[in-house]
Amino acid sequence: MTEIMEWIGPLSVEQRTAMGLAGAAIAFLVVVGVLAIFLGWLRSLGVCVALVALAVVALFLMPLGTSRLVSHPAPAADYEAAMKTFETELLPSSQPLNPLCDPYVLSHGEKTKRVVVLLHGVSSCPHAYVDFAPLLHERGDNVLVVRMPQNGYADRASDTLGKITAEDLAEFADRVVDTAAGLGDEVVFLGISAGGTIAGWVAQNRSDVDRAVLVAPFFGLGGTGPWTNSAAMRAMLVLPDFTIWKDPAQRENFQGGMAHAYVRQSTRGTGQIMRLGEAVAEQAAKGSPAAGDIVVVMNDADTAVSNRVTDRVVDRWVADGADVTSYTFPAKFGLGHEIIDPEEPGADPSISYPVLLQLIDDPSAFDPAAVPMPMPEPAAAPATPAKSAD
Repeated sequence: MTEIMEWIGPLSVEQRTAMGLAGAAIAFLVVVGVLAIFLGWLRSLGVCVALVALAVVALFLMPLGTSRLVSHPAPAADYEAAMKTFETELLPSSQPLNPLCDPYVLSHGEKTKRVVVLLHGVSSCPHAYVDFAPLLHERGDNVLVVRMPQNGYADRASDTLGKITAEDLAEFADRVVDTAAGLGDEVVFLGISAGGTIAGWVAQNRSDVDRAVLVAPFFGLGGTGPWTNSAAMRAMLVLPDFTIWKDPAQRENFQGGMAHAYVRQSTRGTGQIMRLGEAVAEQAAKGSPAAGDIVVVMNDADTAVSNRVTDRVVDRWVADGADVTSYTFPAKFGLGHEIIDPEEPGADPSISYPVLLQLIDDPSAFDPAAVPMPMPEPAAAPATPAKSAD
């Protein structure tokens, strides 16, 4: 078993998904074979197909309860009120935190012209912005770097991600924007991955946000389209919670990876994040987003999230007449999913940071053609054959 887990460990999400589907197909055939002993092959196959079809129909008819996800704004009136909200609502933690993962404010001691909110992805924490946040502060911004609920705990093998709910994330988003309102005259909310999903919720619901920046937003699983993603989300919400270990062989004993990130994910928590994203898509189909303007940054080399599912949300915003700027990093840049965290494999701040800073400042002035191409790695010099001694 250990050898199998070691083999699975390096596989991508798509490869693990394919393995899971193959396993489900094998299980289906086994059940058909067993029933065939009693019913015959054709009848047992028909019964199994009918049961699967009924399960799929029931899955898509299952209500998601997204109508319960409603924004309740209570913006801070001034800088002092904002800092109090931060200290009482955003700073406390119910469990000991990883020392790298405290939320923080890079402040100029008073309300500034602009505040930028930075929100990490699931299983990460505020440390993801260790290099990026100071760049904004140096430009004169107050910078609010927040910790997503159930993330950043000292126990990197914690099962707490399974406790995430879309309701908690929506409420958290409101408290973050409430705080930001007192820290800057203009509010920019940037989130990456699951933080990008929350940024989408903010864009749709909070009129006191001037610009929402969604970076590699997690509206859908990599490799899925709207229908297959919806099926996966619904399955994650109704099936028991499963753990996806970063290293299936070592599991909770894995000491590798980034020191500020968890070593496992939760299917139930993932489903709840996707549920919040589905709420954004449903709201976008019914009405225009509330934020002043929206920036969406994707990456053609990103295999963790589905750009096709993100495009569905963006298309609805555009159809509503929203001011949306979209940019996709070409696959040839070779960037990973988490393009901001300097410790993340596949990140290249020399490419991503200038683009993101420009899009935060003024999307209308952004020129995709001006994004510099990464320099190719120099070719290795051919080895010089060793001379034999005479």
